[in-house]
Amino acid sequence: MLKTVLLVFAGLGAGLAIAVWLQPSTTPRAEAEAVSGAASLERSNVNAARASEARLAALEDAIAAEVDERVALEARVAELSAELEALGQRPVRGPRGGENAGNRLDPALVEYNDRGQREANATPEERQRFAVDRLIAGGFSPDRAEWINRRTQELRMQAMQAQYEARRDGRAPPTDVEATTLRTELGDQDYERFLTAMGRSTTVNIRGVLASSPAESAGLREGDEIVAYDGKRVFDVQELNELTLGGASGESVVVDVRRNGQSLQIVLPRGPLGVWGGFRGPPIPAQR
Repeated sequence: MLKTVLLVFAGLGAGLAIAVWLQPSTTPRAEAEAVSGAASLERSNVNAARASEARLAALEDAIAAEVDERVALEARVAELSAELEALGQRPVRGPRGGENAGNRLDPALVEYNDRGQREANATPEERQRFAVDRLIAGGFSPDRAEWINRRTQELRMQAMQAQYEARRDGRAPPTDVEATTLRTELGDQDYERFLTAMGRSTTVNIRGVLASSPAESAGLREGDEIVAYDGKRVFDVQELNELTLGGASGESVVVDVRRNGQSLQIVLPRGPLGVWGGFRGPPIPAQR
């Protein structure tokens, strides 16, 4: 009897041991789940980082596009301002009915202003053709006119890119890159012909002289045109101002002036002249 009981207990113990041994362990599963969770979290972080980078890149592209548009708009505004300044020196409509024939406008002048109106309403392709036609009328050969027109556009694009990069880097944008380069490549004589053909200023027209200024003491007066400063040809106020900053302060320089069609030279101390100037209306291009 005792032996039977012992055998029963022994069998129960053996069965319990086998059951425990055969039961699957939860530890590897937990570890696997932990590893899987960590991998999922890492993938989620990577995806979030990539999404953030994509949004940042899109934002930078949008900002860059906006800067390009603003630079292009500023360049166009400056160009239109120069054209309006030039056109503002001339009437754009013919005389009203009943006026004397002697008061009629020059037909060439009327045609010139009418052409300006047509160019203002033209398509971009038509404006390019008008620009080439102006250069040809100004004395350039057709091939040379085509090259100048294309080169002007290339330099304008380079100036826009330089302004864009300067703004992104937090630097002051460069100025007059287009004009300086084109003037160097053409030379002063052809550059003056180019400006004349495009209806832009070729001298600094004095519109006023400040009291007790070097200009007043030297005899400069309203209506005089400054052609050169210290032997260097000047085409606009900015060039004149830059030249006054060179050399030794107070040294004497010769200023070439045109007064009522006559050329004269005036000696002035280097530095501010004490004048304000602007554009004189462009001459009418020669008719083809």
